[in-house]
Amino acid sequence: MINVTIETGNNRRPTVAKAVEALGDDFITRCKEAHTILIKVNLVHHEIQIASTHIDAVRGVLDVIRTHSAAKIFVGDASYCGTVAAFRNFGYDRLLEEYDNLELVDLNDDEFVPGYSIKADGTHNPIRRSKIASQADLKISLTPMKIHRDVGVTLSVKNWSIGTWIVPSRISVSGRVWARWPWLHEEGSLAHHRTIMELYRQLPCDVGIIDGITAMEGDGPSSGTALQMNVVVAGMDAVAVDAVATTLMGIEPRDIGYLAMCEEEGLGSVDMTHIDVPPMLMHELTRQFEKPANFDDIIKAWRQK
Repeated sequence: MINVTIETGNNRRPTVAKAVEALGDDFITRCKEAHTILIKVNLVHHEIQIASTHIDAVRGVLDVIRTHSAAKIFVGDASYCGTVAAFRNFGYDRLLEEYDNLELVDLNDDEFVPGYSIKADGTHNPIRRSKIASQADLKISLTPMKIHRDVGVTLSVKNWSIGTWIVPSRISVSGRVWARWPWLHEEGSLAHHRTIMELYRQLPCDVGIIDGITAMEGDGPSSGTALQMNVVVAGMDAVAVDAVATTLMGIEPRDIGYLAMCEEEGLGSVDMTHIDVPPMLMHELTRQFEKPANFDDIIKAWRQK
C-alpha cells in the first residue's frame, strides 16, 4: 500500500506541518541526507492569493525540515506572471529573516538542463528545465488544490512539471509573462497531457504536498472561486497524492489524462484501492467541486485520437 497522509484543520501552518511530519522516517531520512532542498511553490499569478501557494504553507514545511536538517533550502517557481513580484506581494521575503540558509529563486532565470515536450505527432520538442530542480537532493512540490480549465486539475505533478520548465518571456495584453501554452495548447489535448506526464517522467519530484485549506473550484487555475476544504494531503508518491486530492474534489483520477498516463508509465498509482487512506475520512471530506461549463469535454478530449 502507498502511504498518503491526510490532515484536517483550519490553521494552515500547523496543519501542513502535521501532514509532513506524518510522512515519517522516509521523509526525515531524506531531509538528513540532503545537501540541497527545493520547495517548488505555485505562484501562477502574483496578485491572486487563492491561486498561489500561501506563505504559511511554506512555513509549515520549513518548520519540519529545520527540525531535522540544516541543508540549503531553495524556495522557488517559474511563475507565469513573474516570480519576483509574487515573492514580494505574498510576503515571501520575510522567510529570509525567519529561516537560516534559505534562498528565494526565480526559476525563470535559472541555469538549465535539457528536456523535451511532446508534439501532436508524438515527436520531441527540445526545451529547458531548471538546473536547481534537476540537481536538488530533495524535491518538494507544494501547491494549492485547484480545478484547471484545460486539463481538469492542477496539483503536485502539474505544479512540478510545468513550473520547472524555463521559457523565454513575452509581452501580452496583461504585461510580461512566461507562457508555456504555445507548446501545449497548440499541440492539442493529448499532447498537452503527454507533455505533463513526460516532463514528470524526465524529472520527478520526491514529495507532493497539496494545500486544500482554501481550494479553488470553478474557472481555475487563476480565475476560480475559493472553497474551504480545510485539508492537507501529502506523500512520497506525488501521483498517488494527486489521485487522493482529485478524488476529494469529486473527480475520478483516471479521467485526468496526465495522471492516467503517469500510472501507465509506472510513475505512481492512481488506484485508490492501493493507496492507504481512511475510507470514512475520504467520504466525509469529498466535495463536488464546481467546474467550468465545458468540463466534461475537457476531460474527454485527451482520449480522442
